[in-house]
Amino acid sequence: LLRLVAKPALPRHPRTERWGGNGAVCAVVWEDMAKHAANAAAASSMPKYTIRLALMWALPVLSFLFGHFLVVPILLAALLTPVEVPKLRQKLFSPRLRKHLPCLKVPALMRLSVLWLLQVWWIIVWRASGDASSIAAGSALLAAAEDVALASEAAGPIDEATGEVLKHENLAWSPATFSVVLPCAGEGEYALNTVRSVYESMPREALKEIIVVDDGSSPPLTASYLGEAAREKYGVKVIRHESTVGLIGAKADGGAAATGDVIVFFDCHVAPQKGWHSSFLKLIGENYRRIVVPQITDLDVGTWKQRSAKNGQAKCYLTWDADFKWFESEDRYVPILSGGLLGISRRWWNETGGYDEKMIGWGGENLDQSLRSWLCGGEIVAAKDAYVAHMWRVPTDRRTKANYKVAHGAAQANRMRAAMAWYGEFSEKLRAFPGMSPDRKDRSGAPWYGDISNILEVKHKLKCRSFAWFMRRFKHVYEDGGLIPSETFAMRASVNGQCLTYLGNAGTSPDGKGRAALKRCDPDDDRQRWHGANRDTAKSGAPCCSGVRAWNTDQCLTGATEGSRGGATTFVCEISGSRHDQMWSLDGEGQIRKKGGGFMGSSCLEADASGTLRVSGCKGGVGLSNSAPWTKHQPEEPVESRLYHKALEGGKG
Repeated sequence: LLRLVAKPALPRHPRTERWGGNGAVCAVVWEDMAKHAANAAAASSMPKYTIRLALMWALPVLSFLFGHFLVVPILLAALLTPVEVPKLRQKLFSPRLRKHLPCLKVPALMRLSVLWLLQVWWIIVWRASGDASSIAAGSALLAAAEDVALASEAAGPIDEATGEVLKHENLAWSPATFSVVLPCAGEGEYALNTVRSVYESMPREALKEIIVVDDGSSPPLTASYLGEAAREKYGVKVIRHESTVGLIGAKADGGAAATGDVIVFFDCHVAPQKGWHSSFLKLIGENYRRIVVPQITDLDVGTWKQRSAKNGQAKCYLTWDADFKWFESEDRYVPILSGGLLGISRRWWNETGGYDEKMIGWGGENLDQSLRSWLCGGEIVAAKDAYVAHMWRVPTDRRTKANYKVAHGAAQANRMRAAMAWYGEFSEKLRAFPGMSPDRKDRSGAPWYGDISNILEVKHKLKCRSFAWFMRRFKHVYEDGGLIPSETFAMRASVNGQCLTYLGNAGTSPDGKGRAALKRCDPDDDRQRWHGANRDTAKSGAPCCSGVRAWNTDQCLTGATEGSRGGATTFVCEISGSRHDQMWSLDGEGQIRKKGGGFMGSSCLEADASGTLRVSGCKGGVGLSNSAPWTKHQPEEPVESRLYHKALEGGKG
C-alpha cells in the first residue's frame, strides 16, 4: 500500500476530479488493489468471485464451526452477497437501481474491509455481553414462572408432584402491629442508634413495641444508652440477662414477650429504611405462615446511613455440611434464612415452636427455623422493596468487633441438631464431614449434639414433609445448581498420570477460596473427586452445569495461579451460573476448558510433566492428537444422588 501511494505519477480517474487531493490517491489505490485481487482470482483455477465470497463468509463459518451461531455477522454477509455476485446483482436490482446504489460506488476491497470490521466488532460485543444476556433471558423465564405462581396463589398452593392447585384453609389475615425484637450483647451506642432507626422508619400506629433484650451488657443498657428518657421516647421495653446467654436465647426471650401481630427480629446494629414495614405487612398478611426477609444492605457505621441500596442480599441455600451460602435467583422464594433479619406472624412463631431452646449461643437457628417453616406448611419470601442496612463484621475495622464470645463448638453442635432433626435418611451424608459425624458420642454415651426430641415433637405434630421434598421444591438450587450431582469423578492428567486434588478440607472453606494441585491418584481420596456444578444460563431453563465443583466442598474451579509452580485456584461456587471465571468443564475432547471460546479462541487448564498447572490457549484434544490431555477417572454415583432418587421413587418428593 505504501509503495502504491509513493508512486511519482498516478493515473487520473474521473472520480479524482470530484474528490481531489488525497482522496484521489486513496481512490486509485483502492481500485488498483481491487483490480489486482480480481485479476488474481481470474488467473486462478477457482470460479470468479469465489475468493470474495470466501472472505465475506469466513468469520460466520468459523464461528459456526466453533459452536456459535452468530446472527448479525451472518446477516451482514448475506446482505453483501448479492452486491458482490454479478449474476445475483443483475437479477435482484434493475439497471437504474444498480447505477444509484451507494455501495457499488465504493471499491470492492473497501466493502470487504468494512464488512470485516463490523463482523469482528459484533463478535467482540457478543463475547463481552453474552453472559449478561443469557442471564437476563433466564431471568425473564423465571420471572414469567413466578407470575404464574403468584396468579395461582389466590386459589391455593400448588402440588409439587402433579402441578394441580390445592384447596386449603384461608391463610390470609389482616395484621396491623409490629413487635421489633433487638438482641443486644455489648452493643453500647449501636443499641440506641438501632432503636432510633427502627422508630423513625415506620409510623407510630404500626409500631407496638421495641423489645431490647440486653444480653449481659456491662454496664446495663438501662444505665447507659437506654435510660428512662430514651425508653419512653422510643417505646422500648428492656429484658435484662445478667450474664450473656447468647443470640438464640436472647431472641427466644424477646419473641416470647412480643405482643404485636408480627414479630420482627433485627440485629442490634441495623438501620431499617423507610417503607420496609409496608412490604412486611402486605406479604405476611397474604399468608400467616409466611416468613419475610428484607434486602440486606451495607451500613456506614460512622454516619449510621445506608451506603447503597444496590447489591442487597436476601437468599441463602443449605449445603450438605449444614452450612449456608448466599446466592441469587429471580424468584422471590428463600430456601434458607441468613439469620437475624426477618418478620414472622406471632401465630406461626408459636405454632412452629419458636427457636430450639437447646441450641447454645449463636449459629444454626436459621437452618432450623427455615426447615421448620418450609417442611411444615409455611414458606419464606424476600421483600424486594424493603431494605435494612446492616453492619458487617470487618476484621480490619475495630468498630465492628463483637463484644461477646461464643462457646467453642456451639455453632457446630447447633447446626448438627438442625441437620439430624430434618435431614432424615440424608443424615448419612454428614459422615463425609469429619466435624459433623452423626456417630460420635459424648462422655455419657449420648449423641454429642444432644437430645433433639423437642424438634422431632414439632415435626410430628405439624406432619412435616421430608427433606427430599425440600430439595425438589428448590430444584433450581439442588439439581440445577449441582448440589445433587449425577456422578463424581477424578480428573487425571495424561502427561504424568496424576489427579487434580483439592488441597482444602471437606466442608466450607474458612476464607472462601482454595487451591488444587496434581497428586498421585488415590481412589479413596475424596478430595480428588469433582462434579459438574452451577446453572448453565446459556441453555433453556438454566439446568446444570456450567462449572466444576470439588465434591463435598463449597469450592468451584476458577483458573490457575501464575508462576513456575502454579496450581489451580478455586472460590465459593456461585450456583446461579453468573460468574464467568467459574465456567469450566471437562469436555468431550479431554480438555478442562473455560467457556466462551468461539472465533476469539478459548482457554484450557494444562499440566506439564513436573505437575505445574497453568491456563493457556487450548491445543491438542482427542480430535487433534493421539490422546486427551485429561481423562475422567473412576466416575461413580454419589450417596446423595442415590438417596435422592430413591426418595423420589418412594413418593417423598
